[in-house]
Amino acid sequence: MASRRYQLTRAAKITIMQLFICFVGLIFGFMWEIYDQNEKWDKLIYPGIKVAGIDLSGKTKEEGINLIKSGYIDALIQNGANVIINGRTYIMDCSRLISGYDVDGAVDNAIAAGKSLSFLNKYQLIKQGMAKEYDISFKYNDRYLEEFVGLIESDINTEPANAGIAITYEGNIEIIEDVKGHKLQAGRLGEHIKENVESGAIGHIAIEAPVEEVEASVTAGQLHVIDTKLSSFSTSLASSSASRTHNIELAAQAINGSILMPGQTFSFNDHVGERTKKRGYVAAPVLEDGNYKPGIGGGICQVSTTLYRAALDSGVKIIERRNHGLPSSYIGLGLDATVSWGNIDLKFQNTLDYPIFIEAYAKEKNLNINMYSNSNLSNRTYIIRNKVYAKIPAEIKIFEDPDLPKGRTVVAKKGSDGYKVKVTRQTYEKGILVNSETISNDYYRPINGIIKKGIRDEI
Repeated sequence: MASRRYQLTRAAKITIMQLFICFVGLIFGFMWEIYDQNEKWDKLIYPGIKVAGIDLSGKTKEEGINLIKSGYIDALIQNGANVIINGRTYIMDCSRLISGYDVDGAVDNAIAAGKSLSFLNKYQLIKQGMAKEYDISFKYNDRYLEEFVGLIESDINTEPANAGIAITYEGNIEIIEDVKGHKLQAGRLGEHIKENVESGAIGHIAIEAPVEEVEASVTAGQLHVIDTKLSSFSTSLASSSASRTHNIELAAQAINGSILMPGQTFSFNDHVGERTKKRGYVAAPVLEDGNYKPGIGGGICQVSTTLYRAALDSGVKIIERRNHGLPSSYIGLGLDATVSWGNIDLKFQNTLDYPIFIEAYAKEKNLNINMYSNSNLSNRTYIIRNKVYAKIPAEIKIFEDPDLPKGRTVVAKKGSDGYKVKVTRQTYEKGILVNSETISNDYYRPINGIIKKGIRDEI
């Protein structure tokens, strides 16, 4: 019995030993497999790894570099890329865009991926892959990119068009719709281009450029409240020369159609601009130091004066205004407004609750300026009074002239009396006086006259 137990134990031991040897063999074989695979893939890129979208699984560094260059870089530089914006295609020259790239570095990263892991983890990556992607580092020619984006900007960017008003022949008010502008977000487009280049896309890059709409500063909705004529004033052109009338018509055209939103200030000089030959103005009499002399743009003070008078009747606030040195023939004392480029301006602010539209034109020997706004303002009326409270007589100096015969006199310089004038504006609402204000206190200096008296004896 004891001998049988010994034989069974021995057999069991042999079996166990055999099983152990098989197990060790399996372990050794498995470990050898791991070692062999790890050794084989040590210089290769693990499965699932991409560079710039190109699968480099099982590739050596050299193979990876060649594949990236031939399959991506060369094609990208040779074929360029297309940027599509609003149905238009812009061809980008990638050979000019790309000033440098680091394929070696990207492939080195791909080779190194997972190589620092443990023995078993490496083997697991070989069998399962690691789904990892690396981008190529590019250097760009920023100047070319700026030029390329600038070209697109010139096509895409449009300024908004403000709404406007047209007065029909019958006197009806028509609203001209505003138009939205467009502005390319140039910085974002540049970033999108780089991102798409680095993504591995070649041959056809479709980029919908980031374009924003630009609202008009004056919309049709804002102007629909303009429905009535607020004020109107005219001055005569009957005595004006052709050159003077030309300048007046040109300045009137410049302010015609102007829209003044609530709170905004109108500047005559800003709207009319500098009076130069290049801009169409011609020489006509200009008042200077009490005398009329030829000057480019002569006559446009009649436009500023007529506008000033219409503005007074509309109830706006006068910000800047100056009278002439001498009284004007086409307007009462204290009601004129002289202007001079870079020096003297006419400015008024729209203090009303509604927009104002200015219409200015010359017709039938008259300069006409109308101001339109909302009919709710029709309840207000204005009375403008100019009161001369002082008259300064001009002195007439007589000089003897030996070149003139006795008994003969010549007016060498015509004298002009001076005046002090106060202008007031009374505001009535539904016939009730609600405000009275002093608009200006003007001084017109006297111009002394000169008369030459002959003293030469006749022979």
